Amino acid sequence: MTSLPLTLGALAAEDFAIKRSGIYWLCEDGHLCRANEVIGYCNISLEKITRQRSGSFPMADEQEFQVAFATPCAGRLKIKAGNSPGGYLNAYGLRTWDPEDVVGHLDAASSDPAAPDGSGRLRLLLLAGRRMSGLADVDFGLLPGWHSRSRAWWSQDTGSLSTLLCLGICDAAGIVRGNKVPFVEFFEGSNSPAAQLVYVPDHPVVPCAPILLEQLERTASEKQAIAADLAAALANTRTPATADDWLFAGALQASLEQSPMLDSYDMLTPSGLRKQRPADAILLSLSSEVQSVLKHKKLGYSLQMLRHRQASAGPAIKSWLSSAFEPVKRSIDDIRRDYRRLIEAIAAKTGARVLILNRMSSSGFEDILSYSPFDAPLYETLENIAAKEMNLMLHDLAEECDFSIVDVDSIAAYLGGAEHLPDGIHHSAAMQSVLRTAIAGIMDDLGPGGVAAAIR
Repeated sequence: MTSLPLTLGALAAEDFAIKRSGIYWLCEDGHLCRANEVIGYCNISLEKITRQRSGSFPMADEQEFQVAFATPCAGRLKIKAGNSPGGYLNAYGLRTWDPEDVVGHLDAASSDPAAPDGSGRLRLLLLAGRRMSGLADVDFGLLPGWHSRSRAWWSQDTGSLSTLLCLGICDAAGIVRGNKVPFVEFFEGSNSPAAQLVYVPDHPVVPCAPILLEQLERTASEKQAIAADLAAALANTRTPATADDWLFAGALQASLEQSPMLDSYDMLTPSGLRKQRPADAILLSLSSEVQSVLKHKKLGYSLQMLRHRQASAGPAIKSWLSSAFEPVKRSIDDIRRDYRRLIEAIAAKTGARVLILNRMSSSGFEDILSYSPFDAPLYETLENIAAKEMNLMLHDLAEECDFSIVDVDSIAAYLGGAEHLPDGIHHSAAMQSVLRTAIAGIMDDLGPGGVAAAIR
């Protein structure tokens, strides 16, 4: 048995001091840890060094910034007292980051091949969140609060990181951001340090192909026109705006004005700050592509929201949605065209590889004996037929342009759709784990310029 002192390890930021809070433990003293298990975290901040010249402040728009600690090997955890004062002293960065700080010990079996030789350097998982509003703060928890973008990456110096950007609804979100602790499920399942995960939620706009394309190409004048129209809707005295309207409008405008596919990223590493280019891979979901979208009658832009998101709007926004927009039907050929244009635009703008989750085409619950009572085309009324037609469209499109299909349909069929994907959207934990492994395989092959291997 080898007792390893668990030390924080190196983090550096040129011209800035790194401050940390006390430590929040995610397990109890004496816990038997797995290798690569995230066992605790702390909040960190970058503070300007005295007499430093004024200049750009890295990560200025990300109010949440944290470091999670993962064990270098399996063993029994012994937590060192004095690192967790509790209360607000545990929330704010009052201590200077010291790579030699010992926060505990790990009793590791010397026969464990993963056990490091005398070193208990913790693996550091950096997490950052950009809030929807500076008011949407929560002081306690791992990436707490309401974020317009959240991300995580292993702290490491070797080679270039590849970035996977998730732009999907709940089926994609559960795979990438996870269900228990943000991003931890994905990172605990992969020993590769060479990836950053970024998640942008569907609050309140569904990231379907026409909307993503418009975000990518929207001009400054078009953004101003959207903002002015939205402000006029809130000023309409016939339907006075409520607090729900203003809150919804702020989130909606932020979503329409941004294109996450063009974001670059500040990264904190052991040797200093690094600038990361826009995402190398973008994960989309075929389930985001619906048969009709809203089109603004005057400005012509697309809008689509899930029903429970739209229900959170106040009366002024709901009135505006019903009067200023009209539904436009989309055929499967239209969706195919939108995807092609989006994939080509992404390739031209950033060179990112597109990954698309297809749909489960049969859950096992279908009991239709005859299709004769249904009007053609069947995909407009029968969800299982729509899923099959959409999957076929996606495979046909793959012959025309370069992207990767993550085959949810075949994985669900193998595991059992009735148990692991009964509603066609929400995956079980077991299925999410298989999909993470498949996507991690793609990320392991990412180079600085894009994806070298893909799932077909």
